[in-house]
Amino acid sequence: MSITDLIADRVTRNMLFPVLPKARGAARARAMFVAQKLWDVLNSPEGNDEAWEQRVGELQADLERFVGDDPVTPEYLKLLYPAVEGVWEIRSVTHKPSIRVLGLFPEKDVFVATNMELRENLGGWQSRAWKDVKRLAKTVWVWLFHTYPPIITIDIKQLVSGAVDGKYFKG
Repeated sequence: MSITDLIADRVTRNMLFPVLPKARGAARARAMFVAQKLWDVLNSPEGNDEAWEQRVGELQADLERFVGDDPVTPEYLKLLYPAVEGVWEIRSVTHKPSIRVLGLFPEKDVFVATNMELRENLGGWQSRAWKDVKRLAKTVWVWLFHTYPPIITIDIKQLVSGAVDGKYFKG
């Protein structure tokens, strides 16, 4: 079974959910799939916290930027240290609180978002909290795809069409 077939299977089994652009007439240049817990956050019923509901809507729009034909920039997408693990973050930073969505690439132009965390909970880049969220991203990946490895590269052009030249990795 190919990784594409495996993704389709995980969608059928409600383990992964596609992110689709909601804007009418929006082009779809890339694909993103989100794991169950992140999907639950994005689709939670409206509660009493209107500010959080607004922030979740803004996060959804930030994720839709990836699947649309917007250019991808280093301010939006970063490879986390160590690069050999292949864990990337989408940075939802325009609104507060800042949110990091972690994930990995099974193939070019396909991002699997595994988990998220508020940036304020993560501390410095070598903190225990950062290590824990990266470990969770890899654990969710293995749970979804077993022995299929993600693409490991620091060359953004091997992962994302329409990426702007820049430094996507600190190292």
